[in-house]
Amino acid sequence: VHLNAAVAKAEAWPQHLAAIGSLRARRGIDIRSEADGVIRKLYIVPGQWIAAGELMVELDDTVDRATLKSADVRLQKARRDFERDRALFERELVSEDQFESSRSEYESAQAFYDETQGIIDKKSIRAPFDSSIGIHNLAEGHYLSRGDSVVSLQDLDALYLDMKLPEKELENLRLGQQVMFTVPSHPGRTYTGMIRFIDVQVQATTRNVLVRAEVENGDHELLPGMFADATVVLNQSHEVVTLPRTAVAFTLYGETVYLLQEDTEAKTGTKTWKAFRQPVKSGETRDGRLAVTGLEAGQLVALDTQHRLLEGSPVVIENLAALEGNTPTGDAKTPTTDKEQSAAEAE
Repeated sequence: VHLNAAVAKAEAWPQHLAAIGSLRARRGIDIRSEADGVIRKLYIVPGQWIAAGELMVELDDTVDRATLKSADVRLQKARRDFERDRALFERELVSEDQFESSRSEYESAQAFYDETQGIIDKKSIRAPFDSSIGIHNLAEGHYLSRGDSVVSLQDLDALYLDMKLPEKELENLRLGQQVMFTVPSHPGRTYTGMIRFIDVQVQATTRNVLVRAEVENGDHELLPGMFADATVVLNQSHEVVTLPRTAVAFTLYGETVYLLQEDTEAKTGTKTWKAFRQPVKSGETRDGRLAVTGLEAGQLVALDTQHRLLEGSPVVIENLAALEGNTPTGDAKTPTTDKEQSAAEAE
């Protein structure tokens, strides 16, 4: 049987902590109207990006502007009366009561003017920060009451990933740890973030602690509310023996590999390779490599064609030349360079 071989490698894998989480915008709010009025002009459409301070909705303020003109006339008269009475009071030509009355009228007129101006300002609804516009049902002529929802704003450039982890893991969690996660809408893609916040309390009902990671999202592929299957990369690491995923056969009888050992024929002295079934137990998979127990680092195993092998089958290793000078014999030793290890795993 002709086949390729792979070498079992000893690696230090950082420990991982599995978690599930949900994405949310770092800055995301539902804008509500602070004034009553009819929409006179609508400047936004769903999905639009808008800069901080840009006008989104303009309510009709015709009556308020008329009130503002009246307030301005009252304010100007009150200011003149106050300045006149102040000058007379300094010369002791008017009583203190009259001076205080003039000042009160002036301050009241100023407050009424400011109040009216504030109502007008609230009828021009502007974006508080750079964001994307959510879907809305607004239209010109639509009446808004104070407190009505206007539109959702989400800053998609950076998101938070919120995860709830058991309190027993608190001793392993640190700020700055990397988080890797996937989302159902983009299968095969892995995204990364970094833990920025660990809550200061444990939830009494679930005994979980909230952990929040920050995720860069410049291309806006991720959206708030998405479910995330996450892995926290802990600072600790553990030693594992790994093989390419294809070197392990999974059957109803368990997980096995075919260990390749060098043999010398007694009559001719010719060196050959034979395959022997070796039970193993698999662990997690990372980057196409599978952690296994039941093997030692440096042992040589069949990389493919396990279904064609029998116990003690003679084999021809196709990539043996790549291992020349470092090929294991007997119990197999690890090739001495990473380059030679990679060649040993080539399919």
